[in-house]
Amino acid sequence: MKKAMMYLLLALGITLFVMFVGGAIGGFFIGFVDGYNGDKVGVSSSISYLAGLGSGLALILCLILNFVFLKNNFASYTIGRIPKPIRWKVFLGMIIAMAGMAVLFAAMNDVAIERGWRDDFLIESYAWMQHHPVFSIIVIAIVEATADLIIYGAVIREILEWKHRPQIVILVYGVIMALVSMLEGNFMLMIVSMMMAQLQALVYEYTRSVIPIIIGDVAFWVVTLCLIGIPSSGWWLLIGIILVLPGLYLAVNPMEPYKPID
Repeated sequence: MKKAMMYLLLALGITLFVMFVGGAIGGFFIGFVDGYNGDKVGVSSSISYLAGLGSGLALILCLILNFVFLKNNFASYTIGRIPKPIRWKVFLGMIIAMAGMAVLFAAMNDVAIERGWRDDFLIESYAWMQHHPVFSIIVIAIVEATADLIIYGAVIREILEWKHRPQIVILVYGVIMALVSMLEGNFMLMIVSMMMAQLQALVYEYTRSVIPIIIGDVAFWVVTLCLIGIPSSGWWLLIGIILVLPGLYLAVNPMEPYKPID
């Protein structure tokens, strides 16, 4: 448990340092550009500037985190317990399940926007990502891979090795992620976040690999970007559930003979 906390605090410390230093440098640069152009400070701070700055900081942060965690063997991008003959089933199952989660997320997100629960900057960010899909997916894939490496490949792995009580660990992790998502102020998105976290934690418990989780995360964002701007309906909830359940079964059931034993 001490190692899990160390990994978490190490990642948090590096993140805060990079964001503080990078944000200060980026703010100075934007202010310099505004001053050079004779504009008021903040005029050039459009979503494109902010997206470029944020993406650059995110990539630098991911590079540092990957270097630290991989070099010190805190985590790894291994295939885990997944036998070669059934890898395609696990990967396909995660793609289907996370696509379903994206449909649920999009439906709940539309409700949040209609009721004014989402701020304008977040809505504008999603729109910018949709207009720059290739760049956005590449950055998101790198960020998600790094986050999965730390959360599952280091923290969750260490907790499961310390006390192999997957039912409790998965439940608590889901609740924590739901509480974190509560910052967005949407109860329905909290439910989706909790479901997604528990699904990924369950798959990691069976496979002990971050690879299927990364593949699922990329699928989630690809579908999410495709659905932005499309009005949702009540059918989306049903479609999402229909995708999640068989996808989860396909990802987990083939791994039943290979999962860790209590």
